Amino acid sequence: MKTRNIALTLGGVLALAAATPVSAADAWSETKMKPLMAASLDAGGAHVVSYFQPANGACRLTMMIADREMETKGGAPTRVQLTVEPGRAAYVDDADGKSSRFTCLYGAEAMNVIRVDRVALSPER
Repeated sequence: MKTRNIALTLGGVLALAAATPVSAADAWSETKMKPLMAASLDAGGAHVVSYFQPANGACRLTMMIADREMETKGGAPTRVQLTVEPGRAAYVDDADGKSSRFTCLYGAEAMNVIRVDRVALSPER
């Protein structure tokens, strides 16, 4: 049940995307992660601590997601693991309409993390 609540807090979306259009108009600073280097970010009503390890040429990303209410009410964070292929990105959307974009750099030697606004495109007519 706690996992479901946290997923709803983050917007319930974990998506892998190779070329998802993103507006950088409201982008925050970029963080470059090296293997086993933790990155900490605020994602709407949650706090995310993440790190990655190279695995078979890809980035094996681990995220610990804690709802802000856990600080006062207690509870355990949720751990999410996913594999991101080199040159691709994993997006974690939060309830505030922003996303954390985790990009696996070629050779899986590093990952870039940046907070961005996601913009939906309208179909061409």
